[in-house]
This record gives sequence, C-alpha cells and structure tokens, in this order.
Amino acid sequence: MKSFWSQNNKKPFFVLAPMDDVTDTVFREIVASVGSPDVTMTEFASTDGYAHPKGRPSVERRLIVNNSEKEMKVPIVAQIWGNNPDNYREMAKDLAASGEFVGIDINMGCPEKGIVKRGCCGGLIKEENWDNAAQIIKATKEGAGNLPVSVKTRIGVNRIITENWISFLLEQDIAALTIHGRTVKEMSKVPAHWDEIKKAVELRDKIAPATIIIGNGDVENIEHGKKLAQESGVDGIMIGRGVLRDIQALTEAPQEMTAADKIRLFENHLKLYQDTWGDTKSFAPMKKFAKLYINGFPGAVEIRSRIMESHSYDEAMEVLKKISIAKVQ
Repeated sequence: MKSFWSQNNKKPFFVLAPMDDVTDTVFREIVASVGSPDVTMTEFASTDGYAHPKGRPSVERRLIVNNSEKEMKVPIVAQIWGNNPDNYREMAKDLAASGEFVGIDINMGCPEKGIVKRGCCGGLIKEENWDNAAQIIKATKEGAGNLPVSVKTRIGVNRIITENWISFLLEQDIAALTIHGRTVKEMSKVPAHWDEIKKAVELRDKIAPATIIIGNGDVENIEHGKKLAQESGVDGIMIGRGVLRDIQALTEAPQEMTAADKIRLFENHLKLYQDTWGDTKSFAPMKKFAKLYINGFPGAVEIRSRIMESHSYDEAMEVLKKISIAKVQ
C-alpha cells in the first residue's frame, strides 16, 4: 500500500516545518489562509511527556487541531521526539487512533544542547545511539498502524557523516526522510550544505528508491525551493524560518501585501490565538511574530517594541488599534 507521502504526485511539494512554540494549530491555519502548503507539521511533541500523567495535557495541547484548520484540508503530520521506544509505540497508537494526522514524523535533528545530551533528537545521530534510533523507528511503526512513519534529521553532530548516517536511516524502511543540510554543531550559523542533500538523494536511489526525500535549510520561498529541488533532485521542500520572514513564503502566487494588510492579518492571528487558547497558554509566543507583521512603515520599530512589552491579547490589540491605517497604507 502506498503511503501518504508517495501518493503526492506534485514535485516538488512543499511542507511547513515543525517549529517549537510556532507551528500550533493557529499558525498553521494562518499560513494556509495566505499560502498553499501541501503538508504542515505540528510543534515538537514529547513522547516521554506524553507517557507521564502530569506531562500529557501539555503535550496534547501541542497536537490540537482546530475545526477551522480542518476545514482548510491541508494534511497534517505529527512530529514527536524522545528516546524511549516503548513511549513512541504507545503515543503512535493514540495518534493513529485520533484520525487527525496523515503521518508521524520522528525528530532526529533538533540541536538544542540539553536535548542532545539526553540522547534525543540530534543526539540520536551519535553512533552510540544508532541502535536506539532503529528501535525507535521500529516501535513507532508498530504503533502507527497504517500511518506512514518519517524522520527529520541533520547530516552529523560535530562533523558531516551524510553517507554513513543517511544510509543507516534509509535501511530502516521509512516512508520519508527530511534532511536539514547542517550538522547539530552548526545549528543555523552556516549556510546549509545542499550538496550533502543531493548526496542523500543519490544514496536513496541506491538503497531505498521508494523513500521520499525532503530538503530543508535556508529556503526562502516556493520559487527558491523549486530551484533547489531541481539542483538536488529532492521530492519535496520544507520551509521553516523563511515563513517567519515572509508569511507568504509558502504561497504559490504571492500577492503584494501593504503594511495595512499585514496589520489586519496580525489582528486575525491574535484573535484566533486568543479564541483557541484563552488563558490556557501564555501570550509570550505571539511576541515573536511582531517583526513578521509590523514592518515597512514609519514608526514600525516603536510599535513592535510596544507589542513586545504587551502581556495579553487585549494589550496587543490596544497597541494595534492606535495605528492610523491611513499612515501605513
């Protein structure tokens, strides 16, 4: 049976990257409302947290899908992380039973130091953890049932080991593999090594021709992604930080947005966040979006500063109400 990934006949297809405290149901809906992502991913969801009675509610909140997002009919993949195969298996069972997701993706790339030290995410790239990485994939597939299991990773920890690490992952019979073209140590401090992503495609062709390869790293928008896909041979392109610089980065035919358009979209984003989370979630994550929306007109820096000083939806909306729309057209 073909997986969701292999049924996608568009090449390249485009994926909204999983980003912590960013890609909740609210942001995914906003991106889809102005763009054309083929697939989106959830925030990182901890399998270990999910396995603990006290941690589960927080993890479940990361996996909420609003009805208004469902109506947009953009496929959603749940991304999970941890280092205990049993916890992966049990969480995968529940994700499959929920009916909310078209696939499960395993985070084997996040470079956050504390997580890497625990042998999670980017820590699984260390050779001493490869056996556990294989067990995690196996356990997730056992729990996922008919949902395809994919992996998102990097090309090494302290040095590039594309050939060994990517070959190992391709031998695990996964549906799709997203490759961020940097090592864990490189974080996002150097340009992504798209030559290594191209090498991964060549390895895929030899080892696991049915596995879908998705490239990630420094992709600005769809036009740029198409160029990189043509050069590297990947099946799909994942865009993360590019969307935080341009809300239309995942838009096939972007329209010119005035400053007033962006402010109205920010107001919609704020309202949807408030309607979704109310007092159950801190307002703080919304502050990171100020620069995305408030730019390109006199006084934008001062207004962003006031948004950053806001502590609630009401305070932020009050700041925006005082902006003269005529001034920012």
